[in-house]
Amino acid sequence: MKLRHIWLLALLSILTLMTTSTMASAEETATSGHIEIGISGMDTDDSPARVNEYVNTRSEEGFSFSPSLSLESISEGSSFGLDVDLMGPRDQEINLEFDASRIFKFGFDHQVLEHWKDHDNLLHLGATLRNDAGGDQPRVTTDATVGQLGVDTIAEANERYAQEMDNDYIVTRRETEAESSLHLPALPNIEFHAGMRIETRQGQEQAITASKCNQCHVQANANEIDERTEDFTFGATGKFGQVTVEYDYLHREFTEDGADPTYNFLSSPGTHGGVADADQLLYSGSQSYKVTPDSKKDMHHLKARVDIDSNSSVTAAYVNAEVESDKEGEDGTYSIDTDTLTSEFESFFLKGATKIGGLRLSVRGGTYEVDTSDYTLTYTELIGATNIGIDGYDTVTGEVEYESSEAREVTEFGIDGVYRLARGTTLRLGYEYEEIDRQEEELNDTKTNSFKVSIKSRFNRKLSGRVSYQYQDISDPLNGAHTGILQSADYLSSIYPGLATGTTTDFIGDAGNTDNGDGTGFVFYWNSVYPNRMLETSVDPENVHEIKLASTWAPSANMAATIFARVRMEDNDSVKYKQDSYVPGISFYYAPSDKINLTMSYTFNKQDTENRICVGWYHG
Repeated sequence: MKLRHIWLLALLSILTLMTTSTMASAEETATSGHIEIGISGMDTDDSPARVNEYVNTRSEEGFSFSPSLSLESISEGSSFGLDVDLMGPRDQEINLEFDASRIFKFGFDHQVLEHWKDHDNLLHLGATLRNDAGGDQPRVTTDATVGQLGVDTIAEANERYAQEMDNDYIVTRRETEAESSLHLPALPNIEFHAGMRIETRQGQEQAITASKCNQCHVQANANEIDERTEDFTFGATGKFGQVTVEYDYLHREFTEDGADPTYNFLSSPGTHGGVADADQLLYSGSQSYKVTPDSKKDMHHLKARVDIDSNSSVTAAYVNAEVESDKEGEDGTYSIDTDTLTSEFESFFLKGATKIGGLRLSVRGGTYEVDTSDYTLTYTELIGATNIGIDGYDTVTGEVEYESSEAREVTEFGIDGVYRLARGTTLRLGYEYEEIDRQEEELNDTKTNSFKVSIKSRFNRKLSGRVSYQYQDISDPLNGAHTGILQSADYLSSIYPGLATGTTTDFIGDAGNTDNGDGTGFVFYWNSVYPNRMLETSVDPENVHEIKLASTWAPSANMAATIFARVRMEDNDSVKYKQDSYVPGISFYYAPSDKINLTMSYTFNKQDTENRICVGWYHG
C-alpha cells in the first residue's frame, strides 16, 4: 500500500513572473513565464521497494520543497525556452532550448531519477538432498563470507544474513544531454550537428550468485554501483537535389569504479563418499562475481537516400563499430593471454521502395558481421580435489582455446507488398529470410523463413477492422549444447552407472554407491551428470503460428472502443517444447472535453508451456 499526499500552495500558479509582452529597441520580444511553488510529501506502508520503486518525490518519508519554473522568450528569428520541475532531491528535470535565427540550435536536458531496487531474502532458494544427515543444506547466506574456507561457521553466516537484510538497495541515475546544430548560410545544403551525453548510476543493488550449484550454494551481497557513461557525437547531413547523405560518429566510454562483490562458499564439516565438502569445490577461496568491465566504443554510421520520384526511392546504410572491454583472469582459477577483449561490428543494408499501379512494393536486404578475436585461457590445477581425476574428468593444468559465441555472420532479406483491394480495404503480403552463421559450431547455424499476410478494412465511417497471420519456419534455433541429461543404457560408464540407468535414485545400497573410502564408489556430479549431458536444450521454437484480430468502433471523434485478440502457437519437437498463448482484450476511450479524457482497458493472458527440464540430483 502506498499513501502519497501532495499539497500545492497554488493549483495553477502562486506567483506569475510575466504574462506580458515587452518591446525591445530594434526588435519585438515576447517573454512569458510562470512559477509554481509547492510541497510534495510521501508516506509508505509495506516495502518501499514494492510500492515506491521509481521514486518521484523522495526515497524516505517526509516532505520536500517542489518548485517548477517555465520561461519562454520569442523574438524575430530567435527563441529561448526553459522548463524546470523539481519534485525532490531525487526527481528533477531541467530542459533548455535555444534557436538563433535557425543558424544555430542548442538543446539541453538534465534528469535525476531514483530507482529503489528489489531485495530478495533468498528464502525461496536452496535445495536439500535426501539422507543429508549433516544438515548443512540448503546453504543460503548473504553478505561477504570473508573468512577462509573451512573456518566460517553457520552462525557467522546467519549474522551476516541479518545485516544484509537491513540494506536498502537504491540506485540514483543522473543523465545530462546536450545537442546542437549549425546551418551556415554559406553552405545551405549542409547541416552540422554535435552532441554529448553523460549518464551516471550510483548506489547499491543486490548481487546474487548463479552457477550450476546455485540450488544449494546461494549468496547475495551488496554490490556497489558507481558507473559513468560518456557519449560524444558529431556529424553532418547534406541534401543535394534528389540525394541526401548523412554521417554520424559516436565515441563512448564506460567506467565502473565500484568494488566487485566476492563469494566464498560456506563450509561445513560434512563428508560425502569419503570426500570432504571443501575438497569437492573446483576452486576454494574467495571469488569475485558480478564484475562489469570498463569499455570503449567507436562507431561510424553512413546513410544515403535517393528519391527517384514521388513514389520511388533507394536507401543504403553502412555501420562500422568497434568495442574494447577490459578483461583480466581470476587469481586461482584461470589466466588469459590478453587484457582487452575486442569485438567489431560491420553491416551494410539496402532498401528500395516503389509503386506499380495499385501495388506499393518495398524490398530490403543486407548483411552484418560480428567479429571477435580468439583467446587462450589457462586453467590452474584443482585444489584439494585429488580423488576425482577419474572417468575422463581432467584435473590437471591445461590451455583452452576460446571462441566467442558472439561471433557470427547474419544475412537478411525481406519483401513487402501492399495492394488496395477496394475503397478502404488493403491487403499486405510479406516474406522475410534470415540466416545466422555462428562461428561457434556447437551453437549451430539458424535459418528463419517468415510469411505474413494481413487485411485492413474500414467498413464505414464508424467501424474498422484488421486481421493478420504470420508463420515462421526456423531451423536449428539457438540452443544449449550438451546441457540435457541423456538417460540411456547406451551411455553407461564402465566404473559408475551414473544417472543413465535410473537405478541410483535411492542413493543407498545400489551398485555404484559403495563407500570405498576414497570417493570412487559414490555417484557425483562429475562422474554421473557430466558424462550424460548429451542433449540440447532450448526455449526457442522451430515453428510459430500467430494470428491477430482487432476491430474499432468510433461513433464520434471523442469516443472509441476496440476489441482485440492474439493467438500464438509455437513448438520445437527436437527438445519437446511447446507453448500456446491466448491474449484477448478490450479498450475504451472517451473525451468529454478538451481537457478531460478517460481510458479503460482489460486484457486477459493465458499461456500454456510444456518443456523438458534437466533437474540434477545433489549433493553435487
